[in-house]
Amino acid sequence: MQTFRLGFVGAGFISKFHAKALTQVRGVDLVGVHALKGAEELAQYASNHNLGDCKVDPPVAELCKNCNAMAVFTPKFVRIDIVSEICDAAKVGTALKGVICEKPLGRTPCEARKPLEPTKSAGLHMAYFENQTDMKAGQGRACPVESATENDGAAQRLAMGGYTNSVRRKRVTIASLAGPCALCEH
Repeated sequence: MQTFRLGFVGAGFISKFHAKALTQVRGVDLVGVHALKGAEELAQYASNHNLGDCKVDPPVAELCKNCNAMAVFTPKFVRIDIVSEICDAAKVGTALKGVICEKPLGRTPCEARKPLEPTKSAGLHMAYFENQTDMKAGQGRACPVESATENDGAAQRLAMGGYTNSVRRKRVTIASLAGPCALCEH
């Protein structure tokens, strides 16, 4: 079996949460962490738990050359820039097949749509991880978003997370809660 090579951008709480979860998965190596702070600690965790030879803070484009997928676990306000940088690296030529973002993809539904086109044009798959603390046992999963359409509400769910689902059950209009961006054409 070939090893799946994963790179992280971000080394905070959620990155550590996913690194811990990776210890339960066979055939996955954490090959690098790019972060403003905490990369050394996360790389040491990876080494101590047999998650592979994790490089500390390589540039994002360099990390992409050695990964099958990049996981973006950064604050929401920098995710679009990070995903764009990953897509640029993929266009130059890498082994990269996909990008994973912790939800939400953006702060608004309009912002949540922005990473979809660059990943598609770069030939990458895009997925987001649900917030496990809001899920019942057995419901957590990575959700592919590349097939989302303007009318299916996927971007709103990506931007608002579990709150959107509870709002939809109450038959409240999502657009009125999400603000004017939910109605944009972008």
